[in-house]
Amino acid sequence: MPESQPSKRRLWGAALTLLGTLAPIFFILPLIATEARHQAANEAGITAAVVRHQIENIVMHAEDATRTLAGASLDRPCEAVKRNITRMSTLRPYFRSLGLVRDNQIYCWSVYPDVTTPLYAVSPEGEIEPGLTITPVSGTLLVPDRPAVQVSYGVANGRGAVAFVDAQYLYDIKTAAARDGLYDIEILLGKRRLPLLDPGERERPAHAVGDQTQVSPSDIYQAEVRVTVLKHQIDSFRRDIWRNYMAFLVLACLLCGYLTRRYFNRRVTLAADIRKGMRNREFHLAYQPVIDLETGAFAGVEALLRWHHPSAGPIRPDLFIPVAEDNDLIAELTRHVFALAAADLRALALPPHAHVGLNVSARHIARADFVDDVEALLRRLEGDTPVVLVLEITERAALPDSDVARANMRRLRERGVKWAIDDFGTGHSSLACIEQLRADYLKIDRAFVNSAGTEAVSAVVLEAIIGLAHKLDLTMVAEGVETAAQSEFLRARGVQFGQGYYYARPLRARDLAAWRGALEQERRQEDAAPACLSSSAGA
Repeated sequence: MPESQPSKRRLWGAALTLLGTLAPIFFILPLIATEARHQAANEAGITAAVVRHQIENIVMHAEDATRTLAGASLDRPCEAVKRNITRMSTLRPYFRSLGLVRDNQIYCWSVYPDVTTPLYAVSPEGEIEPGLTITPVSGTLLVPDRPAVQVSYGVANGRGAVAFVDAQYLYDIKTAAARDGLYDIEILLGKRRLPLLDPGERERPAHAVGDQTQVSPSDIYQAEVRVTVLKHQIDSFRRDIWRNYMAFLVLACLLCGYLTRRYFNRRVTLAADIRKGMRNREFHLAYQPVIDLETGAFAGVEALLRWHHPSAGPIRPDLFIPVAEDNDLIAELTRHVFALAAADLRALALPPHAHVGLNVSARHIARADFVDDVEALLRRLEGDTPVVLVLEITERAALPDSDVARANMRRLRERGVKWAIDDFGTGHSSLACIEQLRADYLKIDRAFVNSAGTEAVSAVVLEAIIGLAHKLDLTMVAEGVETAAQSEFLRARGVQFGQGYYYARPLRARDLAAWRGALEQERRQEDAAPACLSSSAGA
C-alpha cells in the first residue's frame, strides 16, 4: 500500500531536520582539519627557527676558532702552536679536534700525533676553499664511526684551519626539538645542503620537502633546517580543536536543526494556508494593461495572482508558487485562477478580441486533465464580447518533454488558445523552449527592458532577443516598461506591445474599466488636437 502524502512529508521533514542538524559538522570538519594543519605548521616553523639558531651558535664558535688559528698560526711550525691548539680544543665547547691545513693537508692536530693527513682522507671536500665552509662527515680519524661536522676556514693556496664538531651536540638539539617524535627534523649543511649523517651512514640524499615541511635557512651560514610535522601531531592538534569547539558545535547543530525544522514546517503550513486561502477567497487577480506600442491603444491584460494572508499580509507569488508546485497544489491553484478570471470578466468590460494572459505551470501542462481545465475556462469566457486567451509559461521552469504536454498544447491551439513564453532569456534553454512550445508571443523580461538605451551587457542581449524574435516571426511583449524613453526605444525597434508602470500598475477588475475610459478619452483628445489645428489654419 503506497504511503500517504502526510507520511511522506513527515519522512522528508525528519530527513531534512537531520541533515540540518548535521550540517555544522560537515561544514566545520574541513575547517578543523585546515586549522590543525595551520597550527602544526606554525609550531614546526618555530621549531625549525629554534634549531637553526642553535646550529648557528655552534658554527659561530667553530668559525671564531678557525679564524683565530688561520690568522695567527699558519706561518709557525706545529711544535710552536700545538699547545695553543690543544688548549683551544679542550677549553672551548663542541670541538672534537682542531687542525691546521697547508697544501690541503692537515699537518698539525690538537689531539692526534704529529702526522700529516690529506684533507680528502677525513672529508668529502678534498681541498680547503677560501672563506668558511661547512661539511657533514661520517667520522674522524680517532672516532671513525661517529659523524661530525667539519668547519673550515681557508685563506688561500690550500691553507687554513679546520674544526671538527661532534655531531652528538646536533643530535641532542634534534631530539629535544622533536618532542618525543612529534616532528621529523633534518639538518642540511654546506653549499650542497648535505644532510647531517646518522651513525653508520656514509652518505645519503636529503629528504624530500612535503606539504607539512617547514624550511628555515640560515642567513649567515651554510645551514638549513627542515621540520616535518608527523601525522599523529596533526591528529593531536585536531583533537584539541575539537575539544575547544565542542560546546559551540553542539549549540550550532541544535540551532540549525531547529531552523531547518521551522523552515520545513513553515512550508508545510504555507501549503495548508494556500488550500485554506482558496476556500476563504483570500486570492484575487490584478490586471496589468498591455499597450500597443505603435498606436498607444489598449490591447489586453495580464492577470497577476495576488494573495493577502489574513495574518501575514501580502505574500509574493515567488514565495507561494514554488510551495504550491512542491506540494502538488499547482493544478488546483491554477483552476482557482481560471475561476477568478471568469468571474472578473464582466467587471473587466474588455473590448472585442482583447487578449487575456494567464500564467500556467509547466507541470500543470503535462497533466492529463489540463485541457479539461482550460476548456472549462473557455466556456465561461464565451459571451457577447469574445476575448483571446493567452497562456503564459514562465521560462524559469523547464517545459516537460512529454507526449501528454505536446498533445495538450496542440489541442488547445486548435481551440484558438495562444501561447507565450514569459521572462524570456532568464531560465531554461530559451531556443529549445521556443521550438517545443511553438509560441505565438515572446515576453521580454524586465531585466533586459531596464537596460534599453544603455551600455550595459544586458542591453546587447536585449538587441539580440529582439532580432531573434523578428527572424522567428514572434510577436513581442516588453515587460516592466517604466519610462517614455524605454517605450520609444522598444517601439522604434519593432517591439509590438508593452506593459509596465509607465502605462499602468496592476489594477483590480473594477478599476480597469475606469482606467480604460480615461485612456480612450485621452487618445480621442490627442486625435482631435491635430484636426482643430487644421481647421484653424484653414480659417
